[in-house]
Amino acid sequence: MNTTTTEKNLKPTGKARVYFSNLNGVRALAALMVVISHIELHKVDFHVARIPYITIFNFGKTGVTIFFALSGFLITYLLLEEKRNFSAVNFKAFYIRRMLRIWPLYFLLVIIGFFVYPRQGSINALWLSVFFMPNLAFCLRLLPDIFNPIWSIGTEEQFYIFHPHFFRIKSYKKILYAFIIFILFMWTLQLTINHLKHTNLIWKLFSQFFYYARFDNMMIGAVVAIVFHNTNYPTFKFRLQSLFDLIFKPYMQVILSIVFLGYVYLYLTHDIGHGDVPLAIISSLLIVNLCQAETSIYTINSKILNFIGQISYGIYLLHKYPLFLTLFLVHKYIPTMNMVTQNVIIYVTTITCAIGLASLSYFGYEKPFLTIKKRFQKITQ
Repeated sequence: MNTTTTEKNLKPTGKARVYFSNLNGVRALAALMVVISHIELHKVDFHVARIPYITIFNFGKTGVTIFFALSGFLITYLLLEEKRNFSAVNFKAFYIRRMLRIWPLYFLLVIIGFFVYPRQGSINALWLSVFFMPNLAFCLRLLPDIFNPIWSIGTEEQFYIFHPHFFRIKSYKKILYAFIIFILFMWTLQLTINHLKHTNLIWKLFSQFFYYARFDNMMIGAVVAIVFHNTNYPTFKFRLQSLFDLIFKPYMQVILSIVFLGYVYLYLTHDIGHGDVPLAIISSLLIVNLCQAETSIYTINSKILNFIGQISYGIYLLHKYPLFLTLFLVHKYIPTMNMVTQNVIIYVTTITCAIGLASLSYFGYEKPFLTIKKRFQKITQ
């Protein structure tokens, strides 16, 4: 059951290709969920009325969790393909690829945020951001709201420090078990710290930090990736493999979709402790179904979603700049406008400008770095 377009029997100097047609659509929807959530969240800061009877603040948390699950899934699958085609992972090339993809826009935003506009944030927040600890700065409430989405980039970069080294293990089955042990270790650590967080402020800070260090979300995606890879290229016997393969059945896809929508509704309307964990599991299973294009009962592969997904990194990091400007102008010049008209203006202007700004960033600034990044890819996408 192979849904990837993969060249086989390559020489070590060659390249293999993996392409999942729906994943840009996933990125697009996740990024838009974050933007929509932040629109409602920050309306109060500009004295603009929120849409009544709608609770969508956790919409952003949902989008971020999907991003984490997708990131863990895709990075793991690509590393597995590199290991399968070339017998080992090139760690130096991996880190160079991550640097060229993440660092240019990340550090540009850090420079703009701390030194140009809004020129806010303590020196501690600056150094934490420079050394990829913005999630800690976020927990300490040191990051200005306008560029605080960088917290999740810190989480991903921290994950990338150790995750590739699991692939030093020769056995795919042992890699899977190592992932599961890591998840269980993280949950045990979180439960222990949560038990201690009421004793003093240090443990409370640790509790917040481990909540925002969503390594378990990404590792859940990684577990799904290695089982899916074993479906495509069987290398070990996995007792639950037949159960996993059931998710590709049409009726199971319907059930998963209903469960996902129902859980997201509960997540939006209730404060579910560590609700990101079930969401990461369900999202990863839906993602793997979208990767299995031949059996998937739905598709989100369209030109518009593909384009938004392609520039989703910029949308995610930069969207608060046009959002804050839009809310400021609405409050200043049209504060008493009909709510429907006002929200149409806010949503259309913010999303359009966020896409425009991200496009400018992608094609005018990030693209040269991405071109260089291709030189270090053995598995192309």
